[in-house]
Amino acid sequence: MKSYASDAGRGPAVNVLIALVLLAFMTLAAASSRAHEGHDHGAPAVIVTAAAPRLEASSESFELVGIVHGGAMRVFLDRFASNEPVTSATIDVTVDGVTARAEPQPDGSFLVEAPWLARTGPVDVVFAIDTGEAGDLLIGTLDLPSAATAAEAAHVSAISVLLRSPVLWAIGLGLLLVGLGLGRALTPRSQPAEVIDREATAPVAQAAPEPNPKLKRRVGAAVLLLLSATAAFPGPARAHGDEDHGPAGQPPAMVASPAAGADSPRRLSDGSLFVPKPTQRLLTIRTQQVRTGEASRTAAISGRVIANPSAGGRVQAAQGGRIEPPDAGLPAIGQRVLRGQVLATVTPVITTLERGGVREQLAQIDSSIGLAEQRVTRLSQLQGSVPQREIEEARRELDGLRQRRRALGPSLAEREVVRASASGVISVANVVTGQLIEGGEVLFEIVDPAKLWVEAIAYDPAAIVDIRSAVATTADGETLPLELIGRSLTLRQQAVPVLFRITRPSPTLTVGTPVSVILQEARTETGIALPAASIVSTISGEDVVFEHVSAERFLPRPVRYRPLDGERVVVQAGVDAGTRIVIDSADLLGQIR
Repeated sequence: MKSYASDAGRGPAVNVLIALVLLAFMTLAAASSRAHEGHDHGAPAVIVTAAAPRLEASSESFELVGIVHGGAMRVFLDRFASNEPVTSATIDVTVDGVTARAEPQPDGSFLVEAPWLARTGPVDVVFAIDTGEAGDLLIGTLDLPSAATAAEAAHVSAISVLLRSPVLWAIGLGLLLVGLGLGRALTPRSQPAEVIDREATAPVAQAAPEPNPKLKRRVGAAVLLLLSATAAFPGPARAHGDEDHGPAGQPPAMVASPAAGADSPRRLSDGSLFVPKPTQRLLTIRTQQVRTGEASRTAAISGRVIANPSAGGRVQAAQGGRIEPPDAGLPAIGQRVLRGQVLATVTPVITTLERGGVREQLAQIDSSIGLAEQRVTRLSQLQGSVPQREIEEARRELDGLRQRRRALGPSLAEREVVRASASGVISVANVVTGQLIEGGEVLFEIVDPAKLWVEAIAYDPAAIVDIRSAVATTADGETLPLELIGRSLTLRQQAVPVLFRITRPSPTLTVGTPVSVILQEARTETGIALPAASIVSTISGEDVVFEHVSAERFLPRPVRYRPLDGERVVVQAGVDAGTRIVIDSADLLGQIR
């Protein structure tokens, strides 16, 4: 007799066992797939492993880092104060009285190959450096790990993959739920009592017992899930079967790059940054040993670039009419013109009524001229009998009428010539051929780019009382030296307008550009001057600088600062004198996570 109760009791246990086996298999398969090195699989989670064996040594002149990989050691030599690479030097490496010469490499490093690199444990290394201009002796200790230590580090790395990947745990949990649901669906249902009694009274066949079909379906479903998991998470061999792994029979580790043993840049648990020397060379990181000194007090006010009113101007028409181009055509924006150059002509537009009025006046004048001529002729014949004064008055009246006729006649077709009011560049052009304009309308604006001014607004009059110097900075960081012209004695929106002349204009500067004007006062204060590029804003909005605390470690320092001259700032708190601060590529360090 079949025991349905026992079979039903074993169902959930088998389901749980199958799901746990699948969970373990999926986790190990994904871990092995992610742990396979040397290939790009998109953007996997960054797994921080132990650094390659390395040593650091420094003096007041040099800073040295040695990184061991592939049975050789690469030496990176930099200037201590500036972090500038030293690529031309003679480096002799001595261990236990045996000296080896470090060979220069195309990437600026030095390669050392010696038998003692195959040892294990700490090794004291002496570096004799000679650059031709200076020499130094550096001593460092290199801790070479054993093969067992390397294997243990790889094992810890594989475990860290499992512990740090939430995706793997989510997939495993999903498979566990799928296995439980599938097992529940395949679990045989309880039979009615009369069916069980009939089976108990039936004769027992002597044939071989057949497997439970429910169990077969359950096992088949488990095998199907197992195959799906294998296909979804292939191992290293399947995932990279078509890729080039170097020469036949050679493992991938043997063809890795020389710097593959060095760690990638990362942020450490204490908030500092670990940046290997090869990465520092790539990012062109430079530092400066800061010192405390006297700096001028500064104040910042807002302003904008304006045109010099005496070196540019507006071109307007005195009367309305239709725009007609000159022989060279209408000038375009950006075209340079000279003072007095013809820019356009304005042809008067006269209505029918106005034209009739002008013709009526001409007819009256012509009639008056005819009468005046007759009078002059008659008086001239009576000369001697009439006073000479009357003859002269008649002649003057005739001349006046003729002048009125000459002045009024061309008004029907006379054109106004529009000329450039100053030499410079056309900044605004508001006309096209055939356009009708009104009298006094602005047709062109001319600006001389070599003679631009800055108009600033000072809400604190005390800030502009004793100005030592001034600079303007644009939004893209361009610095413009300024010369004070004067300040207004009339408030504008409760502020004092101040005018400056740009002494070294930029070819990309345009009128209307907003700028920040930094005023340096005669008073001084104590602080640390740094380039403005050394200040980096974090995600939280905090301003920091990066201190170079060791050869491959940088520590962010929150600071309080104020602008000094557009290119430099004065750090008032957060940095101590004598520390090395990053002055170039600090923004790239701020992007390391």
